[in-house]
Amino acid sequence: MKKTTLLFLAIFALTITGIAQDIIFKETFGTPSTPKGENIINHVWDNLAATGITYSWTRVDPFGTDTVGSINVRSNNPSDSLAIKGVATASGHGNLYFNSNATNSFTISGISGISGQTYNRYTLSFGIFGKSAGDSKKMVVQYTDNGGALTDIAVTDIAALASAKGKWEFISGVIVPASNNLSVKFSTPTLGEIRIDDVILFGELSTAVNNLNPENRKLTVSNATMTLKGFTTGNVEIYNIQGKRVFTSELKETIQPQLSKGLYIVRIGDFRQKISL
Repeated sequence: MKKTTLLFLAIFALTITGIAQDIIFKETFGTPSTPKGENIINHVWDNLAATGITYSWTRVDPFGTDTVGSINVRSNNPSDSLAIKGVATASGHGNLYFNSNATNSFTISGISGISGQTYNRYTLSFGIFGKSAGDSKKMVVQYTDNGGALTDIAVTDIAALASAKGKWEFISGVIVPASNNLSVKFSTPTLGEIRIDDVILFGELSTAVNNLNPENRKLTVSNATMTLKGFTTGNVEIYNIQGKRVFTSELKETIQPQLSKGLYIVRIGDFRQKISL
């Protein structure tokens, strides 16, 4: 087994103060038996014994022998270089390899929070490597809650990756709604030779929500329309998950921000609330 190191991420500047985090899922891809390609069918996952956790994939066997396939676990080109740069979760050793000869996908299902805890949201982090310039940008990450429709996540983060070839990079703080039956899918519908490592989900607990969101102030969202109750002062500001302000308005009872579907944070004076449009 690979050694694991706990990473305390810096919390997005506009989220509520007093936040604690639990690691609710972590997959380091272990140490494969074959450096340049352990058959994914034979790999022993970190969470193999975890109740409810399952791993699935789609792949093509380019050699007709089913010995490796186009998605497998490798230990060459490990993620240790991220550790040198201060990313404490970089475990090195094994990583999941997506060959560029076919479209591939890898899904982790049945993820739930720690029993007895209530989470405001999950945040996802992972390492990613592209063999050729721009390969990393071809990765697609999606989630589904209780088997519902797939929703794209990490789109902006992946688009912001460097285009240099042969370089491990780190993505963190990708917001995912809290769920007791979450699936996360990594896929390469556009061909590219990509690796991922150290897939981690943090469960975020807040200890100060009631102080920032008094009961007499309420924000609800329905059909992309925000309805505000109990507010008397303050402008309405909406920020995306990267912390960029994307919408402002004077205070109104109903507001239609006309933003793309996704997760946002609304700020009205000292009021903060995470919303999904």
